[in-house]
Amino acid sequence: MRKMSRQNCVYCGKEITTRSSEHVIQNALGGLYESEDICCPECNNYVSRFIDAPFTKIFNPIISQIVNFSKTNNTKSLQPCTGKILYNNKIYDAFIKGGKVVGCPDLSRELKSDISKLPLQIVAYDFDLGNEIFQTGMAKIAFNYALDKGINLDILKHGLNIEKTNDDIQKISFTYPMIPFYPLNPVDKYIELDTDFNLYHSMILFSQKSTLWCYIDLFNTFQYYILLSDCLPDGTNVYDNYAQTLQKINRKEPELDLHRPKDIMIFAQQYGVEPCMNKAEFSKRIKNAIAKKSQKKDLKSVISDKMANMPIDYSLQIAKDPKKLLPFANSMRLYFDDNDEPRIKNFRTLTTDANGCVASYPYAINTILHQDQTSLRLYTMSKFNRLTAFLNQKMK
Repeated sequence: MRKMSRQNCVYCGKEITTRSSEHVIQNALGGLYESEDICCPECNNYVSRFIDAPFTKIFNPIISQIVNFSKTNNTKSLQPCTGKILYNNKIYDAFIKGGKVVGCPDLSRELKSDISKLPLQIVAYDFDLGNEIFQTGMAKIAFNYALDKGINLDILKHGLNIEKTNDDIQKISFTYPMIPFYPLNPVDKYIELDTDFNLYHSMILFSQKSTLWCYIDLFNTFQYYILLSDCLPDGTNVYDNYAQTLQKINRKEPELDLHRPKDIMIFAQQYGVEPCMNKAEFSKRIKNAIAKKSQKKDLKSVISDKMANMPIDYSLQIAKDPKKLLPFANSMRLYFDDNDEPRIKNFRTLTTDANGCVASYPYAINTILHQDQTSLRLYTMSKFNRLTAFLNQKMK
């Protein structure tokens, strides 16, 4: 069934006479997904200024270090951020831009000199994830995604707050409950902590009984469930997913050294083309494959690729340990069918416990977090460390 275009702005309620493109994931974060079915140009400008701008500023430490970032690779456009630096075994607050220290008032006053030539080590960046700005920005992504996928505004209204003076909007905010993601089964732990780190955004919109959830993963690090509704009409079934990479695609054609059939097979597998012995034809196939390559990804293939690259030593280690083997086998059965094809609708929506029982992922996490948050803190730290290692490697 084709989704009808929205006639009225979701914020001001006025008729949409001019379509305005709104990024579901903010453009400043490299988001590619756009919708013209959400709001009018005036409200779009308001949201961009008062919700998106402060929200995306939180991620400046990451954006400023991404090589070939999909939005811009112009270093002059990079925004400064704050963090901690180390000098003579003492920690200072500093302003950082493009991975370089551009100011440290306390150290400058202390030394009474120019600090630009000093050996300053950046030891941490400041991320404030517990404030209203972060929660509103994440909720707005979930809200936009649900709207663009045809969810009725009446279902989502309970979490949308609009303050007006006469007809003028003074403030827009969202109050949807948020639950941080934490891997509860062995397959998810492997995917998140033991596979190669890649920069991507992803979203999963799904229903479970009377609830509507949106799972959001930004930069493969900031992972949350947003509860958009707990009163879905009976019989409502919702599922959609989206994934994209964040770095511009290198479309340079490779130099083909094709002396052996084995060489052809390697290039064919690398670029996803049919092999052939005619060099001109084979080069043409690779050129077309590179031209068609997209930053938008199939979430199913992302998962399959990660599992396909599991080292033999890792799988043998699991096979030798009965305590690890059964939980791993249970979660594999949940996520993959007998042909090793992903059961994509189960991924990050359902999980298994040690006995193989299946449960709602967000509800299971919420139950655990009420008992102990130590594991979540350790997981969050591990994800930040993986992101930092990736960025440092790319900056070299």
